[in-house]
Amino acid sequence: MKTGVQGFLVLFSGSSMDHLEITREAILQTTAKVCMQLASVEGRDFTLPPGPLTAESLALACSSSGSAKSFQSAISDVTWRNAGVDFRHLFNEEYHFDGERFIEGRKLIKDGMTSVKASIKQGNFEAARQKLGDILHTLQDFYSHSNWIELGNRFPHSNLIRSDVSDIGPVADKDTPTCRSCVGIDCQNNILENIIRDKKLTSGYFGLVPFFSTKPKGKCSHGGLSDQTSGQEPTGGINKDSLESSHGNWHAAAAEVAVAATSQLLEDIRGAAGDTDFLRLDGERCCPLKWSDRHIRAFPLV
Repeated sequence: MKTGVQGFLVLFSGSSMDHLEITREAILQTTAKVCMQLASVEGRDFTLPPGPLTAESLALACSSSGSAKSFQSAISDVTWRNAGVDFRHLFNEEYHFDGERFIEGRKLIKDGMTSVKASIKQGNFEAARQKLGDILHTLQDFYSHSNWIELGNRFPHSNLIRSDVSDIGPVADKDTPTCRSCVGIDCQNNILENIIRDKKLTSGYFGLVPFFSTKPKGKCSHGGLSDQTSGQEPTGGINKDSLESSHGNWHAAAAEVAVAATSQLLEDIRGAAGDTDFLRLDGERCCPLKWSDRHIRAFPLV
């Protein structure tokens, strides 16, 4: 029996980056970029305060201090919907890019993007936020669960969100071994050299049920105490969900690329929706620096 699994940890993540932080960071960065560009068009100054971006500081920088509560609420709608995928789709590998389900995972993202854009066009921003949270989880899991980072990539895999391409590059087929057993708890070099050399994508298999969870011969496991396949040859795992994961040494790189990939998807939504609907602006001048308390939640799709 195979199951899906959590990606970037949400509970007890410690100093690791989780789905909530990755999503929040990308939303703030993208919204700041929109505010900056719209302010430039109108000949206005735009200055971000020093320190990490927050909903409050960004709303203030965008001259919309009264909207900070709504802005934070909108961010929470998306981030918690994202986190909920681990509970609603725990047993669906494609939602987590587990078990080399690359075709199915990519289809979820592309279909979801189409749904988000359609909901925006219909003015159903609540549905758009929900679907956005769903697909961002799957997108982010790609960087934690696949070997994209181990292949040396430090940029998003744009084909995951592009509608004008038909594939995502070479993927290890079902009969191709991809891993060797870890040496004790050291899993840094457990992906086979030919997989790395040929730049073939793979991802870990995962199962929760003792004695019944299996994986194909020679395939990588997700790894971790709950993964019942990680004790089967080849032992160990390749996930980068946290600093303590099997491939935790790549966690920071995976999280950084996941933020960039999330921003890239948000920019695609922005391009289709336009800045007004992306920010859900209101007011007589329909300007980025006067967000209506009546409508705005000052960020995409609200």
